[in-house]
Amino acid sequence: MRRPAAAIRLYAACWKAVLALRRTPRTVRVGSTESRFHVATRTEYVRATKQGGERHVLRAFLDALDGDETVWDVGACVGTYACFAIRRGDHVVAFEPEPTNRERLRQNLRANAPAERWTVTPIALGREHATASLRSETTELGGGHHYVTPERSVESGIEVQTVSGDELVERGVPAPDVLKIDVQGAELDVLDGLTETLNGVETVFVEVHERKCDRYGASPEDVERLLDRLGFTRERLADPSTNRDGVYFLRATSS
Repeated sequence: MRRPAAAIRLYAACWKAVLALRRTPRTVRVGSTESRFHVATRTEYVRATKQGGERHVLRAFLDALDGDETVWDVGACVGTYACFAIRRGDHVVAFEPEPTNRERLRQNLRANAPAERWTVTPIALGREHATASLRSETTELGGGHHYVTPERSVESGIEVQTVSGDELVERGVPAPDVLKIDVQGAELDVLDGLTETLNGVETVFVEVHERKCDRYGASPEDVERLLDRLGFTRERLADPSTNRDGVYFLRATSS
């Protein structure tokens, strides 16, 4: 049974009031790495304290960093991975087309490292250079269910630019050594736009959305086959510890 809109607004307001009384940014530890996050909503609090049930993936991600890597965080949201990465890697390029989350992403990165060590971009990675629409299944700060569609009408969402990762590298953006992808079903589009760049990538972490791939005429098997074709060795990591069905995580390492 869905709660009335007024109850939802009251619930969110109560969370904001409680969090306003607590010190921010919050310090969070995963393994031996600490990072700091601004927290103003329940969604941000859950991301900061439980990492969306992905703590084991985040640990594996951090284990892939030894201090001199360039990391691309594709679908960075408010920076759960990017902020930990900047504590362990050399430079982070964070892709977040949703404006509210992108501003919080900047704030969180600023709380963790000097600005010269990170880059935030509104570009949505894809197969090609195009104009698209960013739709959302949530409106609260820190929500991550945003996805790109080809429709451009105002009713469809926010207008965004899609660019392939290969094109960005040609423009001079530092190529990644480690890549993390969480794009709500557009995983194959992002990887297809990175086929040249992936030749130099050491490790790829992909959150695969089994049903949401259908939005883009793709399947999880397509994602796995592309990684195999590019010479990566795949490993399926444990599922989220929270109740999130239809999602699994891949770690792909260069052979």
